[in-house]
Amino acid sequence: MRMMTETVAKTMTTTDAHLEAFDALGPALPGSGQGWIEALRRAALGRFRGAGLPTRRLEAWKFTGLAALEREAFSPAAEAAREAALPRVPELGEIAARLVFVDGRFHEGLSQVPAETDGITITTLARALAEGDAAIEDHLSQAADPAGALSDLNAAFMADGAVIRLADGAALETPVSLVFLSSAAHHASHVRNLVLIGAGARARVVETYAAAQGADAASFTNAVTDIALADGAALTHVRVQDEGARAVHAARAVVALGGGAEYAGFALAMGAEVSRQETEVVFTAPKGRVRLMGAYLGRGRQLLDHTTRVDHAVPGCETEELFKGVLDDHARGVFQGLIRVSPHAIGTDARQKNQALLLSERAAADTKPELEILADDVKCAHGATVGNLDEDALFYLMARGVPGEEARGLLIAGFAGDVIDRFDTGILGAHLHGWVVRWQERGMGGRHA
Repeated sequence: MRMMTETVAKTMTTTDAHLEAFDALGPALPGSGQGWIEALRRAALGRFRGAGLPTRRLEAWKFTGLAALEREAFSPAAEAAREAALPRVPELGEIAARLVFVDGRFHEGLSQVPAETDGITITTLARALAEGDAAIEDHLSQAADPAGALSDLNAAFMADGAVIRLADGAALETPVSLVFLSSAAHHASHVRNLVLIGAGARARVVETYAAAQGADAASFTNAVTDIALADGAALTHVRVQDEGARAVHAARAVVALGGGAEYAGFALAMGAEVSRQETEVVFTAPKGRVRLMGAYLGRGRQLLDHTTRVDHAVPGCETEELFKGVLDDHARGVFQGLIRVSPHAIGTDARQKNQALLLSERAAADTKPELEILADDVKCAHGATVGNLDEDALFYLMARGVPGEEARGLLIAGFAGDVIDRFDTGILGAHLHGWVVRWQERGMGGRHA
C-alpha cells in the first residue's frame, strides 16, 4: 500500500492536487458559510479547471514555462504552521506593523500588529472574512472577474493575507512590512493582500517572500495583491522575492488609480527556481502617475520574469518604467511590458526601458517592451538593451589598484543600484541596496549554482 501511495504521489501534478483538495479544504477556508465567498471560490475553481495552468502556447507566457508545477504536486497547506523562524534580511528600520504568514497562514507569534487607530486598519484577510467585512466583500467581488488561471487558483484557495485600509487623509509615517515564508515541502501558498488607500492618504508597504530560516524545501507561492488608490492618494510599494532554490513563485499586483493618485512600485527578484512578478495598472481618472521599477538578479539555472501591463484608459496620465537585470551562469531573465493608450487618452506621457547585463556567455535575456497607441497628442517611448560588463570600466578600476573581483562587484552593484536610486534614496532604497549586497555575497557561496 505504501509503494502504491508513493507512485500515485509521483504522478500527481499541482493541478490535480488542487482539484482534489478543494472539496476537503473548502469548508475550512476563511469566509466559509457566506454565500458570496463560496460562490466566488467555486466560480474561480471552475475557470481554473477549464483552463489549467498557463503554458508557453499563450503569448503572455511564451518565455516562461511552469513545467515544475506539472512535475510535482504542490498542494495547499491545511493548517497554519506552528513553528517557523524569520530569516535574516536587510534592515528596514522603524516600521508601523509587521504581519508574517507561513505557508500562506498568519503567524501571530512572529507578527507585530498595532491596535486599530482612527482612519488606519491593519489586519488579516482571514479575520476580515470571518467578521463579514462589507468593504472587503465589495472589493473581492469586483475583483473576481477572470484574470488568468493563476489568479483564479488564488481566488479559489486564498486562505489569508494582509488587509491595509487608510481612510481619507490618513497617513502612515513608517512602512508596513508583510513577510511571507515558505517552510514545508510541496506546500502551495495562495495569499491575497488588499491595500485600500483613501482620498489624499499615503502609505508605504514592503512585501518580502522568502524561505523560513533553515528551510529550503520545494514550494509554490501564488500571491495576489489588490491595490485601490482613491483620488489624490499615494502608495510606495516594494516587493522582494528571495525564496528557496527549488521554489516556484508567481505574484501579481493589480493597481487601480483614481484622479491625481500616485503609485510607485519596485519589484526585486533574486530567489526561486522560477519566478514571475506581474504588475497590472489601470487609470480610472485623469492625472494619475505611475512609476514601475525593478531588478532581477539571477544565477545558476534560475528563470526570473517581470511582466507589466499599464492601461491608459483616460487622458492626462503618466507612466515611467525602468527594469534592470543581472544574469550569470545559465540564468535567464524575462521582461515583458505593455503600455496601452486608449483612443481618448490624449495627453498621455509614457516611457518604458529595460536593460540587462549578462555576466556569462550562457546567460540569456528575453525583452519585449510594447506600446499600443490608439490616440493622438501623446508622448510615448520605449527601448531595451542587452550587453556585457563594460571591459573599459573594469580595466580602469583594476589599473587603479582595485582587485578584479572587487572591481567586477562594484560595476554590478552600480548597474543594479542605479534603478534603486532612481526609485528611492531613503530607507526603502537602503533596504533594496542591502538585498543587492546579499545577492553578491551569496554568489561567493554558490547557493543557486
